[in-house]
Amino acid sequence: MFRILAVDDEPALLELTRLFLERAGDMHVETTASPVKGLDMLLQTQYDAVVVDYEMPEMNGIEFLKAVRKRGMGTPFIIFSGRGREEVVIEAINSGADFYLQKGGNPSAQFAELRSMILQGVRRGQAETEVQWSRDLYQSIFEHTGSATTIIEGDMMISLANSEFASLTGYSREEVEGKLPWTAIVAGEDLERLKRYHRQRRVDPASAPRTYEFRMVDRAGRERDMHMTVGKIPGTDRSVASMIDISDRKRYEEELSAANEQMAAAFEEALASQGSLAAQCREMEDYQATLRGIIDFLPDPTFVLDRDGKVIIWNRAIESVTGVLKNRIIGSEARTISALTSGLLYPLFAETPLYDRQQDGIFREIHIPSPGGGEGTYHWGKAAALYDAQGKVSGAIKSFRDITESKRMEARIRRRIELERMVSSISARFIALDPADLNDALNETLRVLGSLFDLDRSYIFCFDGDLARVKEIHEWCAEGIEPQIDVLQDLPADVIARAMKQIEARKPICIPDVAALPAESAERAFFQEFGVRSITLVPVATADEVMGAIGFETARKTRTWSDEDVTLLEVVGNLVADLFSRIRAHERLQKNEERFRTLVERSHDCYIRATTTPPAIEYISPSWERLTGYPPGKHLGDPEFIEGLLHPDDREATLAHLLEPDAARLYTVRVLRRDGGYTWVEVCPIPVYADDGRLAAIEYAVHDIDAWKRTEAALIEANKKLTLMNSIIRHDILNQVTVILGHIALLQEQPLDPVVAAALEKQQTAVDIIQSQIEFTRDYQDLGAHSPRWSSIDPLVSMAVKILQPLGIRIKRDLAGVSVYADPLLSTVFTNLLDNTLRHGGGVTEIRVTAVPESGGGARIIWEDNGVGISYADKQRIFERGFGQHTGLGLFLVREVLSITAIAIRETGEPGRGARFELTVPEGGARFE
Repeated sequence: MFRILAVDDEPALLELTRLFLERAGDMHVETTASPVKGLDMLLQTQYDAVVVDYEMPEMNGIEFLKAVRKRGMGTPFIIFSGRGREEVVIEAINSGADFYLQKGGNPSAQFAELRSMILQGVRRGQAETEVQWSRDLYQSIFEHTGSATTIIEGDMMISLANSEFASLTGYSREEVEGKLPWTAIVAGEDLERLKRYHRQRRVDPASAPRTYEFRMVDRAGRERDMHMTVGKIPGTDRSVASMIDISDRKRYEEELSAANEQMAAAFEEALASQGSLAAQCREMEDYQATLRGIIDFLPDPTFVLDRDGKVIIWNRAIESVTGVLKNRIIGSEARTISALTSGLLYPLFAETPLYDRQQDGIFREIHIPSPGGGEGTYHWGKAAALYDAQGKVSGAIKSFRDITESKRMEARIRRRIELERMVSSISARFIALDPADLNDALNETLRVLGSLFDLDRSYIFCFDGDLARVKEIHEWCAEGIEPQIDVLQDLPADVIARAMKQIEARKPICIPDVAALPAESAERAFFQEFGVRSITLVPVATADEVMGAIGFETARKTRTWSDEDVTLLEVVGNLVADLFSRIRAHERLQKNEERFRTLVERSHDCYIRATTTPPAIEYISPSWERLTGYPPGKHLGDPEFIEGLLHPDDREATLAHLLEPDAARLYTVRVLRRDGGYTWVEVCPIPVYADDGRLAAIEYAVHDIDAWKRTEAALIEANKKLTLMNSIIRHDILNQVTVILGHIALLQEQPLDPVVAAALEKQQTAVDIIQSQIEFTRDYQDLGAHSPRWSSIDPLVSMAVKILQPLGIRIKRDLAGVSVYADPLLSTVFTNLLDNTLRHGGGVTEIRVTAVPESGGGARIIWEDNGVGISYADKQRIFERGFGQHTGLGLFLVREVLSITAIAIRETGEPGRGARFELTVPEGGARFE
């Protein structure tokens, strides 16, 4: 006999529940109308199952459920309620309810389903208790076997490991179980062999060895020798494996083997040493001859002195550098070298190591004139002592390394660095330049360039808009050179037509000698008229505009320009072009700023600018005083004034939004007025970023919405009251409807007059319609009550499947992570579509739900099945209220929910091949991951 507790605030419904459940004789039902008393009864008596209503005065069914589970009771729990909303069902299941049954419909069938749920819950609890006992028994055996033991799945994953395995490998059980394949602990040389055993064991267990040795790699990377015993678990694809560490035994065996090998090797080495000694003697005899040959062919000039300071080696490279042949110098004293070779002065620093061992390794730079005349070469010389076998000084060696090219390169690098520093200095000055200092900066730049390059004149000229006229705007002249700036004004550009083509193409012009230009050249005549000998012009241009050029001239001598010099001058031209562009942009920005400031200060809305580093209020528009009563100047520079003006209920959420970098969205908040009241405003934060990507400031647009918010609050309050009243009335009506249906069902089980039976049938039909219409008002009253939001489709489909549990139907989904902007009641759409399939699909075995992106951020969501489909005559009527075999409210509600955000729905399936509903989401209403 099963003992059942039923809790419902409707006594008539409790009595009906008791009558139906006790009819079979295997259940005893105890009832109470008070959830609080029901909790006390659970503490005093052990029940096999609990049946609870949802809506009750003291606490609802889910709160009752949470209180039961909080006390650690696992009693099977069924919520039996008139509330069928999906969010209630999901909350009940997530809170630990075993089943959820909605009141209504045929009482006999409904109470039969309730009885079935109770029996399922009781049997499930008994089965879980037995399974847990078996699991605890085998877990204890597995854990205390004394060896490292694991369960290995068919895919080589470790599904279970005991504590000895964790201690041996260094991996925790959490890191191993279900996450680590057993191959991860096998050394590379054994991996393929063990994989082969694993495969053989699944084909023919007898073909794979039950015990074998292998090398294990623990978590720290250490290898150990292991002895493993493996067996396949009958009836499964799993194996159980036990391991024992045999590293110590293997190490002793290896050490013994190594000792034997060392003794054999030592004996062989002693025999070989006699022959090696004779070979070394022969090698020493050839050593001196080989050494002399090596030094002779060294690429660096080298000579060697003996301990008396006489030359004993003079190689070919030093012959080439000095012009002195070895037959003139070998055997001579060191002073002879200085006499024959200019640059190698006596006493030679090569002699120092002969008498001063502390001076071993001497370095010195020398210059050796060319034997045939000319510049000669620069060398880096090194002298070092030579020693005999007893460690005594036997001579000295000196070698030279030619560094002539290195010194030339060093001079060019120094020149390059000097020029680059000059360009960098110009760039730094231009970046921080105040527009008022423009003329002084350009004149100074021309002076520095002219002096550095030893010029006679440098200048900047600019073009008019169509590049037809030229005028000089800045000039520098060396001492004694006559200025030309007053003459070179408003000149026609064709006087230097060839040069202008180059400048327009943004290429430099370099003329080392003006006199070398063709005699008929216009440029030659023009330049010579002004005494120019050499000239270089670099363009001052951006990607969009050629502004002018910078000229560099000599009047007293010709000059050759290197490619590096011209490149650096081009960089200067680019810097000047950037400077001109920035000055023009600054001027335009000032004009725009004046225009926009006028617009902001006269606007009805208020604008606030807050800097982030340091945090401060930089600007508040005059309309702030109209909005709050405070003058704008009161809060400038105070970053904390906003917090003081916020309504306490809005403060935490608003401050969290104020400094969000990507918070370019609207939010509403109440701010304090000077008279002590609060006014509603709508705030739009606009982030402002610096050039380096750092958040520099946030601008806030503040709009007065106080009148609108007060109207909205009044409407919300009225709607809450109406909703509460409807909910209470609907709950009471549905309870009474359930009682009526229950007693009708009890009467119908008795022998009745046909007229009375017919009357009862009509009454039941009428009550069913009343119940359906009352339930429809619950869903319909919530349409549009809350703002639309983004909802992911896949969880909503999963929720519908979890609620309705379509047995025998395969659900295929390909939703590509789509989210839709819709009313929060979007979940009812997929629940009703699934309910429609179950009621009218006719033998459906598969449902497919897919999402296809459309242009402009729209989408098509398709719900289709393989059932009987919908006739062409009914395709448009199925969305009408009242159409169908029942009340026809499901698809009507679906269309109403979707229409709130302009989502269209239509049925496009073929009769006989299944139903197909297409939801068309408008542009901007869908997102895909």
